[in-house]
Amino acid sequence: MGQIVISGEEVVSTLHANALIPHQVMNVGINGEEIKIRVRTQWPVLKSVPVTMRFAGFCDGRLVLQLATSRLTDKLSWLIDKMLESFDLEASGGRWEYPRLYIDINRLVQGQLRGVAIADIVVRDGLFHITTMHNNGLLGGPDSPKQEDADASEEPAQ
Repeated sequence: MGQIVISGEEVVSTLHANALIPHQVMNVGINGEEIKIRVRTQWPVLKSVPVTMRFAGFCDGRLVLQLATSRLTDKLSWLIDKMLESFDLEASGGRWEYPRLYIDINRLVQGQLRGVAIADIVVRDGLFHITTMHNNGLLGGPDSPKQEDADASEEPAQ
């Protein structure tokens, strides 16, 4: 088990560097537990919409973000649902339940992060505290095959 402490700016830089931010999202900024973004729309009259989300927690391997709501956003929740259709959340392990966005963080980063899984994320004093653990199947955990078994399975049958 390990822990990484990283600032919001470093999180955004890492996500950009690994192409993990959808193309519809622009101008990402993090201030403490608050995430401010602009979301491109497909509508010519309204080219982008400012969105503020807050870090709401980490549960069952999913990062939980909550939309900062108001009476207007509550009344226009259908519009937000329509905007999110273009994100293809299911393909990246995401789920939207107004006003919360659930992101399967391990599924999202599995191509860039091998051998470890993210076990917990906590935001304290504007810093992200990410706890990792070994991924049993990849690092010789109790359920993974022994090296001798793997070598024996590669020998040709006689």
